[in-house]
Amino acid sequence: MRRALAFLPLLLVLAACSQPKPLAPELVELLERINQVRAAGVTCHKDGADNDMPPVGPLRANTQLNWAAQRHAEDMDAADQLSHTTPVGAVHFGPGTDPGERIAQSGYLAAAWGENIAWGYTTAEEVLNGWLASTAGHCEGLMNGNYQDAGLGRSGNYWVLDMARPQ
Repeated sequence: MRRALAFLPLLLVLAACSQPKPLAPELVELLERINQVRAAGVTCHKDGADNDMPPVGPLRANTQLNWAAQRHAEDMDAADQLSHTTPVGAVHFGPGTDPGERIAQSGYLAAAWGENIAWGYTTAEEVLNGWLASTAGHCEGLMNGNYQDAGLGRSGNYWVLDMARPQ
C-alpha cells in the first residue's frame, strides 16, 4: 500500500500538466469580438470588390485547436517570421508544417479548416480590425459559416486563429 501511495503525488502532477491552459484574456476578448462580427455580418473587401457577408453562427473555443494555434504563434515568435507554414527556427512543429497538419497533430479531426495569422498588433481589437480590413481573404475566412470551432494563440505580437469544422 505504501508504494502505491508514493506514486499518487507524481500522478497528480502529471494530470495537472496535461490539463489545457485557459485562454489568455486578450484571446477570450478576440473570440468574443469575432463572434460579434459573425453575428452582425460584415462587408469584406477583396480584389477591389465589396462582398457582403451575412451573419453566421458563433465559433466555439476548442482546446485542441487552441493547442495548435498557441504553438504556431510560439513557433513564429521563436523564428521571428510570419508564415502559415512552420518556419525554420520553430520550437514545436517541424519546418514546413502547414495548418492542416498542425491541427491534425492536435488530435482534432477536421473536415474543413482555415487559419488567420497576424503580426505587430498589440490588442485584440487591432488584430481583428486588421483581419477585417485585409484584402487577402482574412475577412471572408472569419465569416465562413462552415467553421464551427476556433483555436487562438498569441506569442509576443504574433497572433493565430485556427478555425475548423469537425468530421
